Amino acid sequence: MPIYEYSCCDCADDFELLLRSSETAECPACGSQKLEKQLSIPVAHNGTSESLPVCQAPPATGCGAPQCGSGGCMMP
Repeated sequence: MPIYEYSCCDCADDFELLLRSSETAECPACGSQKLEKQLSIPVAHNGTSESLPVCQAPPATGCGAPQCGSGGCMMP
């Protein structure tokens, strides 16, 4: 059973629901069925209490022209 994130159009409450395929989503705050499904961000757990590493942006190199991508031309 997937967990879905919703925002209620009537009371603006944001919440998550665990739904079976035969169930209809309903706002737990006001009971409305006028909901917008939100974009969910997957989370991975690494088994420790440490934060997961976050990728940093590559260093700005090259001429910056769009055809060079991330500085592939290697111009100073």
